[in-house]
Amino acid sequence: MKIIAISARSTDYKSAIGLEKRRLYVNGFFSEVAEKAGFIIFPVCSQNGIKEIASMCSGLIVAGRDRDIHPKYYGEKPDNRLEYPVDNYEDELDFKLIEEFEKKDKPIFGICSGLQSLNVYFGGTLKQHIENHSSEDTLIKHNINIEEDSFLYSLYGKSSEVNTIHHQSINRVANGFKITATAEDGTIEAIEKGNLIGVQWHPEVDFEYNTFKKFLELCNS
Repeated sequence: MKIIAISARSTDYKSAIGLEKRRLYVNGFFSEVAEKAGFIIFPVCSQNGIKEIASMCSGLIVAGRDRDIHPKYYGEKPDNRLEYPVDNYEDELDFKLIEEFEKKDKPIFGICSGLQSLNVYFGGTLKQHIENHSSEDTLIKHNINIEEDSFLYSLYGKSSEVNTIHHQSINRVANGFKITATAEDGTIEAIEKGNLIGVQWHPEVDFEYNTFKKFLELCNS
């Protein structure tokens, strides 16, 4: 059974006695996806030992997260309407994971902000805020158009309905990547470059096991 690394996520909180603490976690959806799709999930919580982890694991999932990528990484100042994290924990973890797995030519699957991390790491930029792609009240879905000769086309065909849980999106696509899916309003929903795949939606939320099985086919080692 293949071992797939996944980037941990963080949330800050206060303990019952008022201590400032940080909890590191993996979204619970991935536990069921890993079981049903047939792989072992390996959470990565720090940069310690990432080279060894990249050697040991067959691929990488860069998971979605609640904290936006700081715009300093793509040469912009923060939109003053938005709140960015004080520290760089998730940004730096994502970028280091991408660096080490890409060096070893291991497949990477970026999901939601994981897609954005891929794009930014390779030199692309983001739109810091877009409307109508998220809601605090319900899970929104919309249609996407998919390019032929792509990882996604083999799964979904020319179009599909996917969830949308994001308020940022790709602006300039990183060099070498091709756009393989767009929403009806033109928002970039997926990019690909060889075995580097990024999608803006959350296939784990809708338990799209076949999407993860297809990714596993790219993971040969």
